[in-house]
Amino acid sequence: MRQLTVDGIPVFVADGPPPLAAGLVFGVGRRDETFVRGGITHLVEHLAMGALGRTTVETNASVDLAVTEFTATGAPERVARVLETVCTALADLPTDRLAVDADVLRSERGLAAAPDTAVLLGELYGASGPGLASMREPALRAVTADQVRAWARRWFVAGNAALWLVGPVPAELSLPLPGGPVPERAPQLRRDLPTPAWTELPVDERVAVAAELPRGPADAATAGILRARVEEELRSRRGVAYAVELDQVPVDAGRRVVVLSSDARPGEEAVVARLLWREVQRLADEGPQPAELDHERALVAEYLADPRSDADEARATARGLVTGSPVTTGAELREEAERLDAEQVRAVAAALRDAAVLGVAAGTEAPAGLPRLPQWSADRVTGRVFRRARRSGAPRGAELVVGPEGAGVDLGEGRLLTVRWADVIGLVRSPGEEWTLVGRDGTGVPLVAADWRDGTEAVELVRAAVPSELQVTDDEVHDQDGVLLLRVPVHRVREAVGTSRDAVSLVGDGEWTLVAPDGARSAEARALHLGAAGPRTTALVLRRSHADLEYVLYRGGREVDRHRWGVSPGDPDLLARATGRPVHAVAGVLADTGAPEAVLARFAALLGLAGRPAGVLPDLLAGRAVEGLERVEGRGAVQGLRAAVRGDFAPPPGTGGALERYARLGRTRPAWYRAVNAVTGLVLALVAWVLLADGRVALGVLAALLAVCSLAEVRPPRRDAGPPGSPPAAVTPTG
Repeated sequence: MRQLTVDGIPVFVADGPPPLAAGLVFGVGRRDETFVRGGITHLVEHLAMGALGRTTVETNASVDLAVTEFTATGAPERVARVLETVCTALADLPTDRLAVDADVLRSERGLAAAPDTAVLLGELYGASGPGLASMREPALRAVTADQVRAWARRWFVAGNAALWLVGPVPAELSLPLPGGPVPERAPQLRRDLPTPAWTELPVDERVAVAAELPRGPADAATAGILRARVEEELRSRRGVAYAVELDQVPVDAGRRVVVLSSDARPGEEAVVARLLWREVQRLADEGPQPAELDHERALVAEYLADPRSDADEARATARGLVTGSPVTTGAELREEAERLDAEQVRAVAAALRDAAVLGVAAGTEAPAGLPRLPQWSADRVTGRVFRRARRSGAPRGAELVVGPEGAGVDLGEGRLLTVRWADVIGLVRSPGEEWTLVGRDGTGVPLVAADWRDGTEAVELVRAAVPSELQVTDDEVHDQDGVLLLRVPVHRVREAVGTSRDAVSLVGDGEWTLVAPDGARSAEARALHLGAAGPRTTALVLRRSHADLEYVLYRGGREVDRHRWGVSPGDPDLLARATGRPVHAVAGVLADTGAPEAVLARFAALLGLAGRPAGVLPDLLAGRAVEGLERVEGRGAVQGLRAAVRGDFAPPPGTGGALERYARLGRTRPAWYRAVNAVTGLVLALVAWVLLADGRVALGVLAALLAVCSLAEVRPPRRDAGPPGSPPAAVTPTG
């Protein structure tokens, strides 16, 4: 292997047959991100690769815990063009496909580590550093173009890059990366855990053990001997497993995590766990056999004799340079193998045993004598206590506590979930109006307002205590959002919102009321709530994706149909009946295969949208801000009912149905109306007297109450009664 420099970037070159293989590596990965901005490195990688377009060169890119790598294989001049294009894109990152690539990553569901390794890293490091491998990326859609560009400017710079090549150096190799130093990394802090211990893996038919170890010359040999012993026992002797895998995760210059994992035949998980743990203890207590040491030395000698080891060294040297991890050269590896002795291996195995966390599948019996890692928080914060609501998903006796130091849930019997404000790394809003407060140790406190008395206030207290930059909306909420169209007049929607705790921005045209998305509650949730105002109430949730337009149809608060133009057809008959439009006209619009903008215009015309609603609909679907919408704040059931009685939600004069006309009579109370109520009240009072005298108390009381209600309508109307919102007669419009 030889080294040279191109545009200030170190290049490590190994000889090899054609075609040329190259890898541009950067010292940034999942461990360098934050919880709420999880996936931002992967977004940079996708956006840079998108700049390549279609090419005949074999290209790929990847992001793991510590490194982002762009690879290319092909003719030298074409590989050079690929590398130059990637560097140019990283210097001025194109973000026009940001929203599309965010959804691509959601579909990819890539992990920075194998699932069992990721879980154990989460146990060791919580929800930061290497532990982020265990956490999902909750808000990829929330990452903005400015944020992803700033991330590229910080990490994808010449000072944080290296290139490895296997084959000839291209004549016109150029790496035009922006200049910049190696970014400062946060320390990778291991949690203070009582080890050895075991924990559950949310992965079926897997068993794994992980431990953080100081780097040393016998690490690789110890891990290799242990893997060989476990594979011999599980696969060759007993046939209860197929593959035993070894992974070594670099933490920093002085530490690494060794992970040994195995599959398990269904029903044999406990056997695999016991045997794996037994071999760890046996190697720690007894050390290796001479034949095992000889085998490790032979493996090293054979590896170094293979010409391909030079390529491995070039790649490892490039990765080690950008991550700050020491790299062992071939000569050093040979020397370490020659000096290897049994005590070195035994000491490393003992350190592994003492720091180990054994992961077993749920429901699997752990090895005897091995304690379980703590499942719950150690203490409870003090503060305001919120009791369990009558209809709650929380267990009986559970309490939510929000105080000056943090928040937590006490589920009883010592089951505590506590996150202190100083340790908060995120507050995530999920579908179903659920929030999760996430702590640095990986603890999540679920917050559902409906589970607690005064739960809405509790959630607001938590939100007020968490910095806004740590509050994100889960991408799945956006999947349920959109623009809500209700086939009811505006005053009916005002009343439905006014008697709730919701708040919306809306605009109407007489037949339809449009409710704008605001991020506080999904359009589908509002459709279920507001659409339940009547059994025939029609609601449509319209949403626009990158390439498609779709709607969800609700009747009476129940979903009845979905349609995505050109992809997943809905039923024209259902939409025609729900909207009162001709079936043939509806079928024609639903069959339109034009551009989404043109389809939306035809659909709006079909529904009869006019005026302001028709004008703002495209902007709202595109996520653009719209000014001048009417804001309606919920007042709760009691205050909302009082407002309805006062006529705050009454329709404009000359509009509305029978209920609205009756409500207007109740406010104006003309003479004939009072006379009818007087006669009705006297008749009901007489009926009540007869029923009570006959011993039919329940009916008598009911008749008496109705009599009181009728007689209450006999009083004269208020002098200032008039159209809702009009000033008293003696007051000018200017006051």
